[in-house]
Amino acid sequence: MYKGFFRTLVLLIVGGFSVFYVSPSLADGKHEFHFEVSRGDVFYKFFFEAGLDGALLNKMMKADERASRLSRIAPGDKFKITVDDNHNLKKIIFQPLDANPLLITYSKQQFRFVSVNIQPTEPLTHSTILITKSLNYDGKKAGIEPEVIDLIIANFTWAMDFSRDLHKGDKFILAWSGEKTPSAMIYVGARKTIALFAYTSAINGKNYYDTNGKTLNDTFDFSGVKYSRISSSFTKSRWHPVLKKYRSHKGTDFAAPTGTPVYATAKGTVKHVAVVRGYGNVVYLSHGTEIVTLYAHLSKFAAGLKKGQKIKKSQLVGYVGSTGLATGPHLHYEVRINDVHQDAEKIKLPKQLSIPANALSDFKIKSKALLAKLGIK
Repeated sequence: MYKGFFRTLVLLIVGGFSVFYVSPSLADGKHEFHFEVSRGDVFYKFFFEAGLDGALLNKMMKADERASRLSRIAPGDKFKITVDDNHNLKKIIFQPLDANPLLITYSKQQFRFVSVNIQPTEPLTHSTILITKSLNYDGKKAGIEPEVIDLIIANFTWAMDFSRDLHKGDKFILAWSGEKTPSAMIYVGARKTIALFAYTSAINGKNYYDTNGKTLNDTFDFSGVKYSRISSSFTKSRWHPVLKKYRSHKGTDFAAPTGTPVYATAKGTVKHVAVVRGYGNVVYLSHGTEIVTLYAHLSKFAAGLKKGQKIKKSQLVGYVGSTGLATGPHLHYEVRINDVHQDAEKIKLPKQLSIPANALSDFKIKSKALLAKLGIK
């Protein structure tokens, strides 16, 4: 009798958080556990509170790459964990606050992950920012939140230069479907239209994709030159062969013969083409709002290269040399994020995302329909 009683009611203490749950031996048949994430919570706490073990958790986390999303939970996210009469896991429903649900089922010792793309039920509305002075000025005038303006800039900077390409009379149309961020953002200019549509995945969350199902940002190459070896890596202290003293080396040196072509590691905009003491002939490229790459010690620049020019990935920017403070020919390459130098050999730069192949057709149909509703061709 007492043994059955203690099987019926169990007290779990997890990280100082106490919770009572009903064991599967009760006859009421309730085997669902509901959790809402609070500040500082981690998913495994809920998993253990539902009476499930660590071995099963490890198996689930290795079963599918989408499981990594469970390590990035935020306050307001919700979970429902369902077990059977023997307290074996049946399914987990993960409902992020700002993304579509992830369904995880467990049957015959196998996990199955399904991303559920729920379409908004709110009616479609839209806002228009008509450019008279600047995006920030006219966006504020149109009542658009600063966070949304930042979102527009972060996405469209990969395709346009706001200081050069934006003209009076251009407009941004924002479509809304009941969320805090737009379901679509469309730039309409005199010469071109750029349309971006929101799509939410369990792995990457909510991002904006063009009509071909790709984000506007680029995937970076490791190096912009065909090199023989890395002659010097990023380090806080290195003996400088010219200055004859120890100093930090905030880039990566790729050894290559003089005249070897140097290419942009990702699409961007030419920020500077200059001769700088130390760097010699140097090119700075900006990529989006945060990333800058630098190519130094060039023997010469690519013909016609100038500030403000749009650059494609793998486009020629110059040639390997030894100008500036260099003892031999090499490309000195730097990556900076928000003006902070990064180790190019270790930093994980953002990659271009694509709509999953099995969802692309539906995405294109809905994107085309949305443009038609807004009267945009």
